[in-house]
Amino acid sequence: MTYTAAFFGPNAMPVFETLDARTLKTHRIDVASDVFWGFGDQTQSISAQINYMLWPGRVVVSGWGTLVEHYKTTMAIRDIRASTVESGEQTFIIGDLYLSTQVRIVEEAKYRPDLKIEWVLKTASSNTSAGARNFDTPGYALRGAVGKSWIRPQAFVQELRLVGNVGFLSYQLNNHQQNDASTGALQVQLRRNHLTWSNEAAGYYGWTDKGDRPMVLRSKLTYGNGPLKYYVQYQHALHDYPFRRVQAGVGFDLYPKNKDR
Repeated sequence: MTYTAAFFGPNAMPVFETLDARTLKTHRIDVASDVFWGFGDQTQSISAQINYMLWPGRVVVSGWGTLVEHYKTTMAIRDIRASTVESGEQTFIIGDLYLSTQVRIVEEAKYRPDLKIEWVLKTASSNTSAGARNFDTPGYALRGAVGKSWIRPQAFVQELRLVGNVGFLSYQLNNHQQNDASTGALQVQLRRNHLTWSNEAAGYYGWTDKGDRPMVLRSKLTYGNGPLKYYVQYQHALHDYPFRRVQAGVGFDLYPKNKDR
């Protein structure tokens, strides 16, 4: 097996969602449904994320991952990935899970941006490497996020926000080596009232050059008024990630203290 994004399922080592440089001031639970298609792989999955606020607006711990996945691949893709699932179709519960800690370094003011850092631990929680769906190996990541908003309440676009991520990712391969990769993302957010439209390019760059340099484009619409937030997102693969994705999800803020964030 080749332990890279291009030779496993879409939830094996995906490109991380772009980290907004703002820090949550509430607890938050997200549940999302994903549909991946194309390139000989049809996948449906349900994922969840829990954010627990240790220090309002300063420190948040998170856990996320795939809860259930169903997939069907062509025989050609099964053989390319060296999967041992003969039928090329399977449903399983619990993929690789991730744990993280986010810490705000600087809060946005008139002439300065938001700045925060995140440590991520990738656990070996799955048991599906035989089907080339999850790596089932440990890893870690460190990334920083910077963001700045320009707000004009009377304009059609009431808020324009630019966000950038940069970081480092490392995960164990199946041969006692590890793959090290640089990560990055650029995002533009446009907000009017309770509707936000974000567009981004994100990816990571591994050292093996065997399908470990995925790059994706994402476009996401989010509607939120109060503790509930609804969103739908389309993801398009540019390189080393042979999946298109549509995601629909809902987030719920527990004990909201700042509805704008």
